[in-house]
Amino acid sequence: MTVRLSCIDAAPSSGNVTLTEFPVTIGRGDEANVCIRDTWASRVHCRLILRDGKLWVEDLDSVNGTLVNSELVTEHEVLSGAQLTVGITTFRVTYSRLRMPASAM
Repeated sequence: MTVRLSCIDAAPSSGNVTLTEFPVTIGRGDEANVCIRDTWASRVHCRLILRDGKLWVEDLDSVNGTLVNSELVTEHEVLSGAQLTVGITTFRVTYSRLRMPASAM
């Protein structure tokens, strides 16, 4: 699965990011896989994972929380088109699942 994070803030703290390998961490620290310039974000704020072919976000005990479509979450499925807020940075998450050929099932 290829996931695109598009920063939709008026003054973006991050550029657009394309993800192809998971899990991926997001935060303001250098140790995060996706580093954002947002002082409201924790050093390693949240993690994106694939579970049963679906994209999920897990908050990593961040100070200011992780939101999906403006709802505070600790763990939540992220559908394509959803808004993911880390600190005060908001991304539009987009992806499409590729169908597996019948021969691979």
